[in-house]
This record gives sequence, structure tokens and C-alpha cells, in this order.
Amino acid sequence: MDSKKLLVTTDFSDVSLAAVTYAAKTKGNQVTLLSILQTGVVPPGLLQQMPNPDAVQEYRKQVLEQTKDKLDAIVSQYFSDANVHTDVVVCEEDVAAEICRYADDNAIDTIVMTGQGKGALGSLFVGSTVQKVLRMAKIPVLVIPKAAE
Repeated sequence: MDSKKLLVTTDFSDVSLAAVTYAAKTKGNQVTLLSILQTGVVPPGLLQQMPNPDAVQEYRKQVLEQTKDKLDAIVSQYFSDANVHTDVVVCEEDVAAEICRYADDNAIDTIVMTGQGKGALGSLFVGSTVQKVLRMAKIPVLVIPKAAE
């Protein structure tokens, strides 16, 4: 099997770490660990009422830095002997669309993500982001089941 470029998505939940664990066990692949931050639109009227309107931008910058630190911590914990690229993408649009766009723009071979079922029929369904990625992706998507509880 040829080496592949894997894109592993994480939102830092325990469930999403199943995909990280899977990728860490594969050998010879180039791994990119990706986290998507969605920006919320702050209504202009609310910004005008804030004592420090720059606080929103400062908060977003802080969250971005914390996210990068979390990715680095995951790399240290799960990929101690591998060269893993990390990236944080900030988007206003749909997270699934951003994952697919990132994969296209970076010549990714396979997207690895964790499916999370909900409710009594959870084993039959995956989360809405995973469903959208499955529909939109032009490359294989490997959905790792969440760990047994």
C-alpha cells in the first residue's frame, strides 16, 4: 500500500480522538491534524454597546492560539515518532465544506473522521458534519466508529 496523505479532523471531543488514535496506528502516512473554528457574526448593534469592541477580535485570537496549542499537545501524545502537520482553519461557512475545500487544496488522499451516533438509533447514523463531508468529498472518507462506552 502506498503512503497516503491523511487529513484527520478533530474538535477535541473524546469521540473525535478515535480518528486520531486510528491515524496514529497507521505507519508511513503523512498526517495532517485539522481543527475548524467557526466564527460567529457579532451584530453591529452589540459591538457598539461593548466597552471594548476589540475584545471580540482579541478573544478570537486567543481561541486560535489555544486551538493550536491543543493540536500540538495531541501530536505530542499520539504521534511522538512521526512528522505530523497541524493546521487550524477559521471559517464563517459550513465546517464540512471547509474540510472538503482543505482536502482539495492540499492534495489529501483520505479524510479520516469519527462518526457519532445519536439516540437509540445512533449506530445507524453519523453526525451531520460527517454526512455532509460524505456527500461533498471527492476523495475517500474513512469514518471511524466512536469507542464503545
